[in-house]
Amino acid sequence: MLRYFETEECKEKWSELEKITTPEVVAAIKELYSLYDAEIVEWVAGLYDPEIGGFYFSNTARDLDSVTVKGREYKLLPDVESTLQALNFLACAGIAKGGFQNFIPDWMKKQIGDFVYNLQDEDGFFYHPQWGKDITISRRARDFSWSVSILDTLGIKSKYPTIVDKKDTADKGETLVPDHLKSKEAFVAYLESLEVNRASYPAGNNLSSQFAQIASQGLAETCIEFLNAHQHSDTGHWHHQTNYYAINGLMKISGAYNAAKVPLPYAKEAAYSALRAIASGEPFSAITDLWNIWVSFTNICRNLRSFGGEEGAKTADEIIAAIRRDATAAIKTTAAQVADFKKPDFGFGYHKNSPSSTSQGMPVTTDITTDGDLNGNLMATTHMIMMIYNALDVPEDKRIPLFGKAEGERFLRVVEENRAKRGV
Repeated sequence: MLRYFETEECKEKWSELEKITTPEVVAAIKELYSLYDAEIVEWVAGLYDPEIGGFYFSNTARDLDSVTVKGREYKLLPDVESTLQALNFLACAGIAKGGFQNFIPDWMKKQIGDFVYNLQDEDGFFYHPQWGKDITISRRARDFSWSVSILDTLGIKSKYPTIVDKKDTADKGETLVPDHLKSKEAFVAYLESLEVNRASYPAGNNLSSQFAQIASQGLAETCIEFLNAHQHSDTGHWHHQTNYYAINGLMKISGAYNAAKVPLPYAKEAAYSALRAIASGEPFSAITDLWNIWVSFTNICRNLRSFGGEEGAKTADEIIAAIRRDATAAIKTTAAQVADFKKPDFGFGYHKNSPSSTSQGMPVTTDITTDGDLNGNLMATTHMIMMIYNALDVPEDKRIPLFGKAEGERFLRVVEENRAKRGV
């Protein structure tokens, strides 16, 4: 049976893509597409809980009741990040055209909306029953962003005001303002504690995930000034040596510059560092090592074109031309590496040979499973494809969807069958 990208329906689009790139680049992209089985759609659908209204992190997370970490038992339940990752998978795969809200049935929209809405606390943040409030800063920040995104997409107003909603008023009410965002002095001390030149990846993750909160407290400029002062002009990132770790940090931090709507200094140097990384031959330990390189290209070129003026646009064109010159080898390398993250359940995992048992410091599955997870899967599949197209500057209407109508029907059949089994 032909896969969707091999059907006659896609033939003309591939021909158009060859004109934009080259036949060799198209052959490499097809090689990447061939890794993805249609069964992956049913795997994603099977992670949805029709009683709770959210998606589990993995099959193991769905099938086990709990895990014990450092003497504390944690329930394994759906979470908002996995939920958005599953929904984004549908949209980016071409199944949910125009966004997941235009594809999933009304009953599912209501369930997901209720699930997210009821996670919110009076302090404005969103907390999961399995983790409570004793969570990492990045976990709280990401759950805040993902929850607000889902509610906004579904047209649902949050239960309580948030730190972002109250940015223009002194009346914070019950809304939580973290201690490190209460003053410029506290924030600078926090920035210094992140040790960005030693650990740019976690530092960048903390800053990018919190950036809406940082901006809401009038601290965006302080953040950018700090990052500017610590950036290396020769590499364009925050380390002297270019490797995957340095590019991981570049990806996170460049996202903060885009959120702040300011130019990224030494953008050209940063882009060429990323190009060197993908060709380095360094072993990949996590799917982020690969995916973050492609995201960095997107972030940098978007920054140059949006905030770099005419000269920035010229530099972006130069970078894209360089990426296209090396694209065939880079995409083949990507396909070969992504294959190692494929799991027996058809999903892809965050790590090659070990589970990702925590997410932003909180337990999400066991530490002995080898199944796919929604976090790694999104980066290895549809988001990888999207970032490659972005880096090649392929217009959205010229991109070939990974899946089509038949795969969408498979997804809906599985969620409807599971709903009927549960009697909800």
